[in-house]
Amino acid sequence: MSMNRAGALLVSLLGCMLLAATPRVFAQPADLDMLQTLRDVVAHTSPSADSTEAFKAPAGTNLIWAVHAEKDGFYRVTRENKGPQGWIAKDDVEVLHEHVHHEDKAVKACVESLADCPKRGCAAEDSAEAAANEIKRTRPADGTPLKLSVDDFARLQREADERVGQGPQDLSPTQHEAIKHLPVDGGTVSEGDLVRVIGYIAKGEDGLHANQSGESVNCQLKKLPNNDIHIPLVAKPGDTEYQGIVVEMIPQDRPAAWTVEALKELQANGTQVWVEGGLAYDKVHYVNADRANAFKDEPARMSLWEVHPITRFLVCRKQNCDADNADDWSALDAK
Repeated sequence: MSMNRAGALLVSLLGCMLLAATPRVFAQPADLDMLQTLRDVVAHTSPSADSTEAFKAPAGTNLIWAVHAEKDGFYRVTRENKGPQGWIAKDDVEVLHEHVHHEDKAVKACVESLADCPKRGCAAEDSAEAAANEIKRTRPADGTPLKLSVDDFARLQREADERVGQGPQDLSPTQHEAIKHLPVDGGTVSEGDLVRVIGYIAKGEDGLHANQSGESVNCQLKKLPNNDIHIPLVAKPGDTEYQGIVVEMIPQDRPAAWTVEALKELQANGTQVWVEGGLAYDKVHYVNADRANAFKDEPARMSLWEVHPITRFLVCRKQNCDADNADDWSALDAK
């Protein structure tokens, strides 16, 4: 072998050794906290090595550090674009990227009035956020709604976890396609479809409220008339918000009788309600179903699938109402 060829081979070999010894660096969005597993590990369902397995994470797995949460020597994590959440020991991961966390400052409205607010809200045109806002603002096509149970929403969450995951970014166009035609007991369902669910407004928490501080979907306008009414819906009167879902009344063309006060009366009385509207997946959030380890600023719910917008809201004003006969129910404003 010539000296030149041997020298080149040595340089190549040294380069490979240096590359292997260099930690892998991943380009990450500036607002994501990212971890990477140092060895093959198990993520648990709670911050304890004795809790059940949530998922396996082989060495070198990139993980999203969910809202920077940690407890008892564990980080709360999800995989990239795949659920569910889990807790992983701090000693089993390294921090790839950690952004500076600070209190959110007040965001100014991007239009003068609700009438001027486009369906994309304050989001940039053709962005993932704009697509999410448009789904929440779009009435589904008329027709017969697909009846879903609260249990169906749990099943839909499992499907979404397998296909697109949860938090902290809105769905991409490819991900919107991935959660179409999902199986439920009554057939299949997709985002934007007209659905119906019957339940009760959960008691004991503060989930029933109107967001008065402003959201992108409503152009960051403040005060109740310009914002969604957030309703925690559960299957049984005694269930908590952590066992339910979220359904939302949007401010655009909202009937005058659809008020927080009227809903609180139904909540206090344990009145059964009939909710119809468009199905939406709110991926930017995290499932918040573990009351013992609740997220600080996430709505309590066991599924990120919502009825949003609500297009029909009926009330059972007698002992029992037929779940398949709307004529057995009353409009919210009827006494």
